[in-house]
This record gives sequence, C-alpha cells and structure tokens, in this order.
Amino acid sequence: MIRVKNVSKKLKDKFVLQDINLEFEEGKMYLLQGHNGCGKTMLLRMLCGLIAPTSGEVCNDVEYDYGVMIENPSFIEEKTGFYNLKYLASVKKKISDEQINGMLEKFDLYSAKDQKVKKYSLGMKQRLGIIQAIMENPKVILLDEPFNALDEKNYNKMLEQLEKEKESGKIIVIAAHMIQTEVLQFFNQKIVMDAGTVKEIVNI
Repeated sequence: MIRVKNVSKKLKDKFVLQDINLEFEEGKMYLLQGHNGCGKTMLLRMLCGLIAPTSGEVCNDVEYDYGVMIENPSFIEEKTGFYNLKYLASVKKKISDEQINGMLEKFDLYSAKDQKVKKYSLGMKQRLGIIQAIMENPKVILLDEPFNALDEKNYNKMLEQLEKEKESGKIIVIAAHMIQTEVLQFFNQKIVMDAGTVKEIVNI
C-alpha cells in the first residue's frame, strides 16, 4: 500500500497540492480526474519520488518498483522504437529482446520497431510510452493521460492489459482530465481533484 499523509507542495509562493490524504492498495486501479493544472501530474511525480512534498509524507509498506509515463513520452528520436526500449531495459536487465518484441506486438508496434521514433505518429509514441512503463513488470504503474491519441483498437487493448496488471496485484494510478463513462468500470476508485486539492473520492 502507498499512503499519502497530509501532503502539500508549494512552488514559489503557490500551493500546487494542499492537504492530500489518500491510500492506494495493491490489486486496485485508481483514476485521478480533473482539469489540466489541478495537481494530477504533480501527485504522480510525488508518488514515485521524483519530487518531495513541502510538508506531509508519502509512505510505502514495502519498497516498490515503478513503471511511469508522466506527461508526453520522450525518446531518442533518431533511434528506432526497439532501440529505445532495449536501451531503457539495459538499466535493470530484467527483460529479454524476445519480451520486448512481445510487448511491441501486443500494442501493434512490431511492424514499426525498426523505424526511427521521429517517424512515429503521436499515437505510436503514446503506445511506446505505455510499453516502457509496463514492460519490466513493475509493482506500481503510474500513467499520465495514457488515453491521448489512441484509436479505439489500442484504447481497448490498453484497458485489457491494465485489467490483467490489476488482477496480478499491481497498484495502478491513471491521471486523465476526461474519460469515457463506460471505462469507469475498470477502476476501483475515482479521485476528483481541483486546484491542488481532493474534492471527491468515489468508490466504483
């Protein structure tokens, strides 16, 4: 479990997060919903330790490994999709080329794996970003606006994959400003944010 206790974050003279208290349990998927600038991305950054709170704390029951896609996916544009994933995988050395290819195939990118990323469409880059976040089987998956630029086929594929990840005991947190009503059934809880605060928590 990840616990967010009385967390606030101040940048310059402005609070971008204020008095946040949340719990994220294993085997559940959470939706952070709110307009752009409401604090969703800042909270994701805090959950994975990219930034520290000004006050309060983020506590983990155990030491988790994280798979993260925050804001627009960034890759080495002059290199291929496969090269980028292999380069990222070389840090932890947890997965093989075969496993990388399997993920590319699952998200309909295998035929483009040897193309330079600069030739990828926005939707293709989005899928590549999702792959890099989940390919090493992390215990916690944090995705910022993962539905952007996905066609219906890949939208559904991603939901199916996330459902599998949830069933395997992962903690999944997705930030999105808009989402289709029928997709809410995949989530266990919706957390509505506005102006850096939690306005509503809805169990689904």
